Amino acid sequence: MPQPTPHHPPRANGPLQFAVRVTLAFIAMILLPIGIAKLFQRSPMPNIGAWIQSPDATIDIRVYDPSLNQVSTLPLNSYILEVVSAECSPDAPLASLEAAAVATRTYAERAIANPAALARKHGAELTDDPALDLPVATEDELESAIGTSRALAFITRIQTAIEMTGGRILTFNQQPILAFMCAISTGRTRTGLAALGQDIPYLQAVACPDDEASPSDTATNTFSIAALNQALGTHITTTASLQVQRGADGFVTAVRIGDKTLSGQTFANLLQLPSSDFVWHLTPQSVTITTYGRGNDLGMSLHEASLLAAKGWTWQAILAHFYPGAKLSQTAIGSSLLSGSNR
Repeated sequence: MPQPTPHHPPRANGPLQFAVRVTLAFIAMILLPIGIAKLFQRSPMPNIGAWIQSPDATIDIRVYDPSLNQVSTLPLNSYILEVVSAECSPDAPLASLEAAAVATRTYAERAIANPAALARKHGAELTDDPALDLPVATEDELESAIGTSRALAFITRIQTAIEMTGGRILTFNQQPILAFMCAISTGRTRTGLAALGQDIPYLQAVACPDDEASPSDTATNTFSIAALNQALGTHITTTASLQVQRGADGFVTAVRIGDKTLSGQTFANLLQLPSSDFVWHLTPQSVTITTYGRGNDLGMSLHEASLLAAKGWTWQAILAHFYPGAKLSQTAIGSSLLSGSNR
């Protein structure tokens, strides 16, 4: 049976059809998602051109992934977006996202100038290991965690925060500060002296009453002897050998388990505890650990920052609160690296 002859439109309409298709594709991929995001969160609309052409976008930063033993290169604004995605709540007010964007940019600029040993060893400036640097979350990870539409709205708001604070960093003595952040503190942030053994003027104990009152400030986990041995690489048969040492601020500085001694932070990391501020209850065959706070408790508490922003605090005021003595400055990345070979 003969097949019907396909109908072809006149060739003269080809350019017009192509233009229509391009326009529809642009609307579908760019304008429509942004419009949907605007329905979910009211904030200034990010400028796509500005995002692509911003000074942050012209700087590459190399991030080492220890779990995969590989280095990824991405624009600085994309790195900031991934850190803020990982660190902040999707419901956080814009001012707290802006504060987090400035802190992340500051952290990255300091790392570009002086990479830590592990990152430098692998030809990178930073790692994505939250025990060593700031955590990151890709768009796919964010969508899996909170859903596509909510992730899209969140990303749009983070882009706005990055653009609206473009080029701003925190400095002390004309150098980028160690702009640490934590998800939620134990009710007060730690001093640099207590956490790092260094008296750092802008890392002081800052009261966080909203953190202390939050139910998410505490978490409890129980581990069997087998689970402890597997996570810690030990061979104990009872918890009787477990001993703990604490610093003046209550954080665990060392854990003795069998013939092995671990730092409090290493112990917390291996057991995937949210913090190294913890207490435990021992039975012969298990340990129940209650932790306080999430993160290293240094610098800015993002939970407290979010609630301060909800009370009307600006991002500038939030940063001044958590990093006393640090100054807002213009990034030196553009002048020092754009004239070089970063891109």
